[in-house]
Amino acid sequence: MSEGSLRVDPEGLRRCITMCDEHAKNMRRMAERAREELWIESLGIGEHELESARLLIQKFNDKAVGGGKIAYESSAVGLLLSHERYALDMKATFEAVLRAYEEQEGITASALGQIGGVL
Repeated sequence: MSEGSLRVDPEGLRRCITMCDEHAKNMRRMAERAREELWIESLGIGEHELESARLLIQKFNDKAVGGGKIAYESSAVGLLLSHERYALDMKATFEAVLRAYEEQEGITASALGQIGGVL
């Protein structure tokens, strides 16, 4: 890109849109897995008798899905879902750029078609 010019690769934008969509879906699947697989009921460390063991399990669960003093965004599930949102935001940006490019290309082609008849 040189000063004052901008080049747009529509196929590159379409590939970026597809990759963002795939990444978002992967992050959603990973978040669902994290919610299911990281939650623990028991570690066999005396959690039925010891308060400290119960607190440790709760801390692990809070870190997995949010809760307690762990912000949702800092949990495994929250972090993965934030990556999903970011990928979807990027996808929307690429879609908007592609749409604007295609609209402008249509306007330019139409204008050139009209001018071409009088040249």
